[in-house]
Amino acid sequence: MSNDNENDNAKLVNAAINKYCDQSYDVPAEKTKYISIDIKSKEKVYKLVRLSDKQYYMLRRNCIPIFDDYEQLIILSTNKRLIFSSYAKMYASLRWLFGECGRCYDEWKGSFAYPFLIYIKNGEEEFEYLMNLFNIRSSIEFKLWKLVRSSDERFNSGIFHNPFEDFPREEIYYVNNYFAGFLSGYFESVSEKTCEPFFGTVDSNLIVFGCKDGNYFDDQYEEENQFRKAIKELEKHEIRKIN
Repeated sequence: MSNDNENDNAKLVNAAINKYCDQSYDVPAEKTKYISIDIKSKEKVYKLVRLSDKQYYMLRRNCIPIFDDYEQLIILSTNKRLIFSSYAKMYASLRWLFGECGRCYDEWKGSFAYPFLIYIKNGEEEFEYLMNLFNIRSSIEFKLWKLVRSSDERFNSGIFHNPFEDFPREEIYYVNNYFAGFLSGYFESVSEKTCEPFFGTVDSNLIVFGCKDGNYFDDQYEEENQFRKAIKELEKHEIRKIN
């Protein structure tokens, strides 16, 4: 992880918006910190830079969606060495690393989202993708889009596409696995030192998650009255609700 090169990261985001949105864009004075994670595979070097919601939505207008691979998400969720199945631990780790979450999610089905620009360097070639890491119902997902110029009419943005040669499926696996492992390792290294109380909810699935008295919890209720009662109890103790 790097926060020493925030100015360089901001320039990368600025350049991507200028390139793909066909408009001039100067990085505004926003709360978003341009913190990045560098991932190096055998094939390429990837830089994941946190985006603000505004930047995410600007770039979303000029990209094409890539098919999800739910098999990988299931594998990540069932891996006991990772925190991927825990909303509470994933949110805590993401917040420590990248600041407060964005709102690029369905407010009925989710509660947090972290969008990223993926900058790919392969020799002299450069490519950019858009990724959103968010929770939905009872799972956490990586959504991926390939950025294309606004003048490029070769692709249909209304349908999903198989991965492209510049970011093939095996490399997508690698990046997602690395990121999930990085978040898990970071959580284990700082969780005992940083236990700020918080809670979040997923109304569609009656889920309440968070941290209370130094304990992380992910609770799902069968009845809505139980769900509402749990929320009131947390509010009574003035525990911060995310978003």
